[in-house]
Amino acid sequence: MRVAFRLTKYNRYSFIPIAWCASRLGASVVLCHSPEEVLSSGADVAFYSFMTPQAKEAYREAHFLSGKLLLVAGGPHPSALPREVLDAGFDAVCVGEFEPVARRLFSDMESGSVSGIYGLSAEGFPRYSMEPSSYTGPVELVRGCPFGCKFCQVSYLFGRRPRYRGLGEVLREAVVLRERGRRFIRFIAPNALSYMSPDGVRPNVPVLRGLFESLVELGFSQIFFGSFPSEVRPDSVTEEAASLMAEFCANRRVVVGAQSGSNERLLELGRGHTVEDVELAVATLNRHGFEVSLDFIFGFPGETQKELFETVSFMERMLSVYRVRVHAHAFIPLPGTPYWGVPPSPIPRWLNRLLHALERDGLLDGNWSQQEHFRRELCRGL
Repeated sequence: MRVAFRLTKYNRYSFIPIAWCASRLGASVVLCHSPEEVLSSGADVAFYSFMTPQAKEAYREAHFLSGKLLLVAGGPHPSALPREVLDAGFDAVCVGEFEPVARRLFSDMESGSVSGIYGLSAEGFPRYSMEPSSYTGPVELVRGCPFGCKFCQVSYLFGRRPRYRGLGEVLREAVVLRERGRRFIRFIAPNALSYMSPDGVRPNVPVLRGLFESLVELGFSQIFFGSFPSEVRPDSVTEEAASLMAEFCANRRVVVGAQSGSNERLLELGRGHTVEDVELAVATLNRHGFEVSLDFIFGFPGETQKELFETVSFMERMLSVYRVRVHAHAFIPLPGTPYWGVPPSPIPRWLNRLLHALERDGLLDGNWSQQEHFRRELCRGL
């Protein structure tokens, strides 16, 4: 069987578990960068993985390819709205994690009986395993998050019980990377410092030290941890953890999820930390030589002017006192979350002007402007 994966800049990490499963089930995999490439690839089936902002484009391509080969969708948007995705022209949807349903899906594809929704509850899998394959990227450490923040899909897609890849599995994948000449390594996790944590928050420093020391022994000269494509929660940053990262990690910038500068809004979101936790984390990381990228999201449902003023005041304090840069987002309601279907609050003109000014001065980055445009389009249908 020949499998095409429709690769975009938004799903390049999603490809790895699909390719791993496909190769072990006897299928060959080809990467395609357009629907025309999918059609000319000679594939029997095309896999699409996409988020909500890419859904309309995926549906247009499904309309173009429908009836020409089998179309299977997965990822955050299809997992949350599988019936919508089927109605858009896909033949099957994988809900949640791909690995547990891959064997059944490929068996159905071979027998010509693929249809409907494939999926199992993430809560049914206390841990997960993925051996190295010929396809590699950042090494995944954790799935699931205990907090269930109202705006984020992670807890609703992967469950609220964090599941960790065993240290042995992580190091086996690292060995594969080194054998291919890779001298740097990155990780994927909802909260990098939660790896092997007993509660999903407190860092397990002995395990992290063992991981870093093993990577150095394997010959990695650069370890990137707490930087894209992962971040850290502010309440996970401790003196011991920051000291350990300073000792081993190549990145001098750490991404911290603040999300708001209002304690009232953080409580409403279910974040589980305070503004004071954010400042303490920034101070600790700065003290150990790290600059910090602070994530903020603007335009939450029901966000008040008071909350916005508190966020801006906190953000400006962070910029004036500490070595930080703001990473700004415009809130987008995502399917499967408590905020799906709830219209966002408008981002007022004065805040737009401020964000543009900070961006011009090199103090702010992020796709907030494009996200603001997208959410206006999305919310016309809510």
